[in-house]
Amino acid sequence: MIPIFKNKKRTIFIWAFLLWTLWAIFYALVMYFQIPEIPFYAAIISSANYNYIYALLSIIIWKICKTIPYERMPKVFFVLFHFILANTFSAIWLSLFYGLWYLTQGNAIFEVINIREIIGWQFLFGISNYFLITGIFYTIIYYHNYKQKELEEAELKVLTRDAELKALKLQMNPHFLFNSLNSINALVTKDAKLARRMISQLSELLRMSLESHEKLLIPLQQELDFVHTYISIEQIRFEDKMEFYEKIDSSLLSKSFPAMLLQPLIENAVKHGIANNRKGGFINLSLKNINNQIVGTISNTKSEHAAPKHNKNGLSFNNIRQRLDRMYGEQYQWEIDKSSTEIFKVTFKLPISQE
Repeated sequence: MIPIFKNKKRTIFIWAFLLWTLWAIFYALVMYFQIPEIPFYAAIISSANYNYIYALLSIIIWKICKTIPYERMPKVFFVLFHFILANTFSAIWLSLFYGLWYLTQGNAIFEVINIREIIGWQFLFGISNYFLITGIFYTIIYYHNYKQKELEEAELKVLTRDAELKALKLQMNPHFLFNSLNSINALVTKDAKLARRMISQLSELLRMSLESHEKLLIPLQQELDFVHTYISIEQIRFEDKMEFYEKIDSSLLSKSFPAMLLQPLIENAVKHGIANNRKGGFINLSLKNINNQIVGTISNTKSEHAAPKHNKNGLSFNNIRQRLDRMYGEQYQWEIDKSSTEIFKVTFKLPISQE
């Protein structure tokens, strides 16, 4: 048996023993003051036999309650079943009690008490004890089942969330691959050597993507390696037209980070900023540790042509927001700043996981 379960059972046994002992002492005091003829030591012995016997019987009652849950039996049969058991256990309890008392005290017990006068009340008391104990046990079982159901529902929500996140992450892979192949296609007729180099970089990028295929969180360093490989592909395509800058807090490199979060944002900046500018432009990536949060900023030159298509309804942005909603709930921030006529900026704040 696993040690933790041993410890748990030991704790339950100790608490049960203490409660029964306190009740036995209380019962002995009541008996001692109500029946002056009984010495205190005899009251203690009698009460101990009286209550510890029922305590032992309650172990069997617990097994019965676990075996026959109240929801699996019609209520009438359930009450009748336990009424019969209550009478049975009360009879067994009194038989054992008086049997042990007779073995230890002999006929002296008949000189101390008149069994015929109290046996009926004791029998009813035994029945009451049975229903009290079964009520406590069924309450414990109900609470345990309720907490277990809550746990199972929570686990189901986690599994559902993870499945949704993986589906959203996989949605980005063909989208990214399609754009990368278009970039290679644009180079094939212009510079075959550069196109081959770009294909090699794309192969490396796909290998890295497959490595993190099933992972929702990866070290930030791994995500940055992915971004750098992607940037190297696009720099082959745009040459001097594209400038990339980054400032990364080194303390964040080993922290967990959502996989495929930065690359779609960088790709969006390339597509809607650099690609539509004759003179090219810049992309700036900043990741800082502020108040135990990863504060990321990606800014880029705006398109000099038609109104930029950066909006919250685009595939990349919509996908990212859905993933962040499922991963962090209300514990993250996301902001798109389009106030400048020359620079488009996305800022996000993510809690740093405590590993």
